[in-house]
Amino acid sequence: MTLIRPRLTEFHGISAAQHETDFAIPFLSEDIPLYVDPFLLWKSPSLQDKGLHQVLLGGFNHLGSLVKSGAHREATLQLIVSSECDEVGLGVSASRSGHRIGESHAREILSLFERVPYYRDHGFRHLEEIQLFVAGVSRDRISDFSCSFLKSFLIDYTHQQCRELRIPVKAVAVPNVYDPGKRIFVDAQAEVPVHPETGKPLLFVPKRWLRFVPWISYDGYFKEACPQDDIAHEGEELTRVKVITYNRENFGVVDGLHSRERADGRGL
Repeated sequence: MTLIRPRLTEFHGISAAQHETDFAIPFLSEDIPLYVDPFLLWKSPSLQDKGLHQVLLGGFNHLGSLVKSGAHREATLQLIVSSECDEVGLGVSASRSGHRIGESHAREILSLFERVPYYRDHGFRHLEEIQLFVAGVSRDRISDFSCSFLKSFLIDYTHQQCRELRIPVKAVAVPNVYDPGKRIFVDAQAEVPVHPETGKPLLFVPKRWLRFVPWISYDGYFKEACPQDDIAHEGEELTRVKVITYNRENFGVVDGLHSRERADGRGL
């Protein structure tokens, strides 16, 4: 019998329903239409999740340190590497394969560490804020950045879940694993499940990290906090580019978003 849209567990004949597992069971032929929301790690009651959020911010903000030290090329290459994480299979790709950002896009993101005084002095407090300053960065890219910087944890987590459910694993090279100690991406050997056709490693993501729409998003900001009258004159079309340009020059607007979140009890 040929399975339609098979999940990894079904391929191996393991009768584990999605509601019974701690992780999102990956499809073999396409992505899962969900995304890692870093905010969920930050607000989690789990000290482990909170610590992983700090690892994520530490890795990303180190790119800002590289920029400030003049190592623009190294920062750019690391950001490009971190911009795609095919192993987790999250998003909307019909082939479980995504595309990294280009150099110009990477440089635009890194420029925030120079153009926005708060990020220059303190770094990012929530990675999702990039969406409010750079066009072309949305939930899928934030999710990939998160998975890339936390890939070392995801390897261990995946191995543990496979052991508990008796999912077959194989010793394989996992590319571009972030080493928080050395602050670089390296290839690592690990025992994880692999795709039965391509032999590429597969990694699991805890369901508690996943949402379809993140807490902090451009659409939510535009609807609830964007000072539209200050950006566009009467009759003008308010484009995303105009909003993003305004935000870069008026960080207080984005900072005000966090004040609203605190007042609503969401804890930013």
